[in-house]
Amino acid sequence: MDLLLQVITNGLTVGGTYALGAIGVSLVFGVLNIINFGQGASYTVAAYIAMVLMVSAGAPVVLAFAGGIVAAFVVGWIVERIAVRPLRDQPLLMSLITTMGLGLIIENLAHFIFGPQTQPLSPTLTADVFQLGTITVSTWEVVTLAVVVGAIACLHYVLHHTDFGTAVRAVAEDRRAAQLLGIDVDRLIVVSFCIASAMGGAAGVLGAALYNSIYPTMGSLSMTKAFAASVLGGMEQIAGAIVGGLLLGIAESVTSVYLSSAWRDAIAFGLLVAVLVVKPTGLLGRRGLDKVERTNLSIFPLPPVPKLDLRQPLLVLPIVVAAALPLVITDAYYLRVLTIMAMSGTIALSLNLIAGFAGLVSLGHAAFYGFGAYATAILSTRYGVPTWISMGLAIAATGLFGAVFAWPMMRLRGHYVAMGTFGLSGVVWMVMLNWIDLTRGPMGIRAIPAPSFFGSELRGVGFYYLILAILVISTFAVLALLNSPFGRALRAMRDDELGMASVGVDPRVVKAKVFIVSAAIAGAAGAFWAHYISFISPDSFTPVVSISYLAMVVLGGLGSVPGAIFGGAVLAALPELLRFASEYRLAIYGLIMVLIILFRPQGLLGRRHDAPTRKAPVARGAVVKEVG
Repeated sequence: MDLLLQVITNGLTVGGTYALGAIGVSLVFGVLNIINFGQGASYTVAAYIAMVLMVSAGAPVVLAFAGGIVAAFVVGWIVERIAVRPLRDQPLLMSLITTMGLGLIIENLAHFIFGPQTQPLSPTLTADVFQLGTITVSTWEVVTLAVVVGAIACLHYVLHHTDFGTAVRAVAEDRRAAQLLGIDVDRLIVVSFCIASAMGGAAGVLGAALYNSIYPTMGSLSMTKAFAASVLGGMEQIAGAIVGGLLLGIAESVTSVYLSSAWRDAIAFGLLVAVLVVKPTGLLGRRGLDKVERTNLSIFPLPPVPKLDLRQPLLVLPIVVAAALPLVITDAYYLRVLTIMAMSGTIALSLNLIAGFAGLVSLGHAAFYGFGAYATAILSTRYGVPTWISMGLAIAATGLFGAVFAWPMMRLRGHYVAMGTFGLSGVVWMVMLNWIDLTRGPMGIRAIPAPSFFGSELRGVGFYYLILAILVISTFAVLALLNSPFGRALRAMRDDELGMASVGVDPRVVKAKVFIVSAAIAGAAGAFWAHYISFISPDSFTPVVSISYLAMVVLGGLGSVPGAIFGGAVLAALPELLRFASEYRLAIYGLIMVLIILFRPQGLLGRRHDAPTRKAPVARGAVVKEVG
């Protein structure tokens, strides 16, 4: 019993920092109905500013902590003005990509300024330990809990006993009505964003003090915990964020002691998925699922789907050019870049089915890509299955896995689909990382054999033609699908899911089928990658990778088949082309993402919302008959 009390105490301390971050997530979600992926940047900036003030300037701890929180407040202002305000009336995807891009820029700048290594918050930072009955408590744990309670109390007072708090609740309920009542909505939103970021900054400084360690990517993992805690309690409820953070901290602490510390981070992803399956709106959430949708993706009309007709020059010419490139580009390095571009184009093409044509914001595509890679690697190295057969089995298995993956998503809509797929991707990643007997964990799987063709192993240009063949076959399959009655049902679900259901087409069946096809294509790319580089590890399939794939689709053009391929190829090549500025490479990558979304939100090859469209008349009854 004493051990359990100690574990719970430690969990409450860590959970308090999660609660602060989750409050920031819930505050932004409640006011703007968006997910702020730049929240992690406030963690990182606040921790580093506190470190600089303590180590370089010799500032007292309290002043250093206050400086870190003020810096996070400023980060919130920057994110709101640059990445959110211009896109308020756009779909969720737009602000998601821009906030992620800004977060990437800030993390890369921290990496450049302070280096990649883990550093102590302060070499002189110590914590006295004392006994509280049978429980051992450190002074930093007491300070953390005191700050958490104080911050929550202050925020509660502001939201419930001031005119500003009344205005916040009014805007959260109905922004347009609040504006008609004379509330300065712009000012209120930016202040709310800054307060949310300051909460994240407080969590970052306290977390850095508890563990006395800082590193540039610390905000990414903390962001995941904050999102999980917010969803667990109910994303639109501040009280739910507090409860979710504390429960998550306790669950992680119990898991670390009674199961294994290796599975500690899996708890956040697992709880996220479990709550969404059982009670999608969270433990304390009250908002119905019919109210969580933002502006529909249909504000970006779908470009015409190309016909699968080999007599069309626009369909054949790109294939001929791609096939001829190795005749011109013979350098091994650039041939490798072309291979990676084709593979990324294949993955983006598969995700475009879900995000572009089905209108589902999926943040879990790295799970399919990784599943295909690990399936073929395990079959070929452990069981000696011939390479071509193992790749085929991996593709089929990934398609079936896509159906399993889709099942928890059947009840979800809007933001909850995004968070659910992100959580499932995290669960898959943690399995890859910790199921040592099957995946070899962080060590990865080595010596994956290359495919043989007529007795000769594929090398260099042979791998390029293999992934090009996978891309071409996948493109033909997608075009055939989109020009079928099922494809029309898919686009109908994107525009009006309830309307489609009202004419007899079951959205759950459509979702399951599109996830199966999308997963199989991504699994083919993953299987190719495993044999191409002959080594895989969990680092290639993190949940953050899923966001990068979604960025490829959005930047190319949602619902555009050539746009998805183009976006995937360009963003895959960009880091390689920016190697001359290796220290700033990821910052430039994030900046380009932000600029494209701000100035061309429909994507590079997408259709503008005011562009004329031609819609062929489609009999709904025919769709019902052939799809249902």
